[in-house]
Amino acid sequence: MENQENDYHIVLFPWLAFGHVIPFLELSKSFASQGGIKISFISTPSIIGRLPPIHPPSLKSLIDLMSIVLPSVDKLPAGCEATVDLKDEEQMQYLKKAYDELQAPVELLLNQIKPDLIIFDLINCWIPNVGAVIFVEQVFH
Repeated sequence: MENQENDYHIVLFPWLAFGHVIPFLELSKSFASQGGIKISFISTPSIIGRLPPIHPPSLKSLIDLMSIVLPSVDKLPAGCEATVDLKDEEQMQYLKKAYDELQAPVELLLNQIKPDLIIFDLINCWIPNVGAVIFVEQVFH
């Protein structure tokens, strides 16, 4: 809507598990290869740092890897930003809690970049409400 560099802007926001992150990255590359589509891929700094390089290199300019800091949560060890970082299954609930606490920073980010579409994963049930507010604001402003 406001993005003039490309025709369409899609945000992808996967759950913090590489079994979700890598398919979302592949989907990002697929969209970017269609032409005229700008991608913002949101994840934590640790996950962004562990992603494989984007190939072909011509897609790098269309895919913006955006880091957002995972809030610290009691009982979630420092540095645990993905399911692969967890020592046991019990820590999963704390990772989910930290992920839920991303709502305010993600909402702020989405308000800044104003995407046309948000593709999200099964865990973040708050994204539809955040996205609806952003899209309504875009339509009426």
